[in-house]
Amino acid sequence: MSSRNNRRRQSKIDRRAIARSSQVRLINILENPSQYDEQIVLSSAQHLVKISQRHRLPIPSKARHLFCRRCLAPHRYGENIRVRILAGQRVVTCLECSSIRRYGGGPQHHRIQNP
Repeated sequence: MSSRNNRRRQSKIDRRAIARSSQVRLINILENPSQYDEQIVLSSAQHLVKISQRHRLPIPSKARHLFCRRCLAPHRYGENIRVRILAGQRVVTCLECSSIRRYGGGPQHHRIQNP
């Protein structure tokens, strides 16, 4: 009975390792969109999210800012997103679905000052 559980555990580890390597490849496509066809770049964000959900892996932090979380469109600065700095926050607006994401802490007077 224990060999069966060990096999299952090992297959789960292998499956997650393959999923992580797929994530790395898809992130590489999203980071260098000029080297790939437009359809491949569009589908890579969708596949990245699907792989992460299917294998219960988090989307890596360096990839979270590469596509819209609502419509999964890859970010192309000046073409389909608008980036503004407003009161210490980076405000990213997707021009395809009008989704707004705010990053950062906000104005400085809300931050804790160290004496």
